[in-house]
Amino acid sequence: MTAPLVVPLTARRGSLTIRVAPLFCGTIVLLLVGNLGRIPVFSTGGRDVPILITDLAVAALIVVGGLAMASHRVFRLDAVAAYALLFAGLGAISAMLAIPRFGLSPFEAIVSLGYLARWLFYFGVYLVAINTLRSDDVDSVWQALEWTILLFAAFGIFQSAFLPGFAQMVYPTSRPYLDWDIQGRRLVSTFLDPNFAGAFIDIGLVVCFARLAARERVGSWKLLVLGVALVLTASRSSILALFVGALTIVMISGLSKQAVRAIIAGLILLVAALPKLLVFAKAYHKLGIDDPSALARVTVWLRGWTVFKDHWLIGVGFNTWGYVAERYGWVTAIAANYAIDGGLLFVTVMTGLAGLALFVAMLWSIFSASRRVWRDPLASAKQRGLAIGAAASIPTIVVHSLFTNSLMQPFLMEALWVLWALPHVALRRTTTTH
Repeated sequence: MTAPLVVPLTARRGSLTIRVAPLFCGTIVLLLVGNLGRIPVFSTGGRDVPILITDLAVAALIVVGGLAMASHRVFRLDAVAAYALLFAGLGAISAMLAIPRFGLSPFEAIVSLGYLARWLFYFGVYLVAINTLRSDDVDSVWQALEWTILLFAAFGIFQSAFLPGFAQMVYPTSRPYLDWDIQGRRLVSTFLDPNFAGAFIDIGLVVCFARLAARERVGSWKLLVLGVALVLTASRSSILALFVGALTIVMISGLSKQAVRAIIAGLILLVAALPKLLVFAKAYHKLGIDDPSALARVTVWLRGWTVFKDHWLIGVGFNTWGYVAERYGWVTAIAANYAIDGGLLFVTVMTGLAGLALFVAMLWSIFSASRRVWRDPLASAKQRGLAIGAAASIPTIVVHSLFTNSLMQPFLMEALWVLWALPHVALRRTTTTH
């Protein structure tokens, strides 16, 4: 399923024209606020559930986008949207079935379905993008996201140098390792987490590499800022994910001269800085795989596999993991235990093999739309680079999410839905949409 499904509505003459692209750019820039803008709403016992400033910005975007779609009387559902909605529907059914299976209380059921609603809420960013953005909006929207990532990385470098223990500085009454881990001089930026910060930086780096592979010029200072920031996260998952994303780009388009020069320059800088980097990594126990962080992930993967074997068809329900784990006798006292590291394993535990099939089909549809752009002989180098980057970001985030729950993290979901929508929008270069 590749062609968009268009609700047959025709715009009326004199209907209100609403330009959503500027609001899109503003919403993206507000990602810089990150976890500095948290409004507590209620507690689930083991974790607080806040409303984020980005939640409010996305809500405004969806409202204005809905008005724009109503004004133009056009609503599209492409293959990505169809699979996403089917996945969400299955997640809801599975969560409802989990109520009698695991004896969930009404409050626990509401919390679980609330996180499904949040996933759908951020998916709304994609729907608004493919229905309201025009092909000539692609550059400005991507530039907004790119500059947001660059500013995020630049502040992170400053924070790493001068604001160690930043999460505890921002939230001095928070509980160490229960609310925010103590990260010292690791780069956490405004997300207050080095792994999620690393994934966000990966998005910028992957697209920069893809643009180089498409023979488009990319400022070397951008690569330097993002590269330094990534190293300062000391996040092994982020570095591995970047390697997978870069390898995907090479498999798609090969290596251009610009890309080779960037790699050589990066290796020279890496070798020069290696002694200090090793000291930095050793201080945070990142030179081996037998540290408590790595071992804890293995434990969670094994627990996820145990639950999957018991509920392999449609899973245990969207975001019921924390409550199901308690029923299995596993402690869920810390916030991280309300999710499960493993990326697609988490998807499979929540929604079974049926949900995994729908989720993978959704990702494949994104890849297919991107491929149509980079194979289009009329596409510019800029469009091809962005499309290759969007495709390469899929294995990047899938690999990253093996080690932390980045597939379902709101800030990353927003950035990825924006990036994944842009190739679809670029395909309209020769078509009329409004």
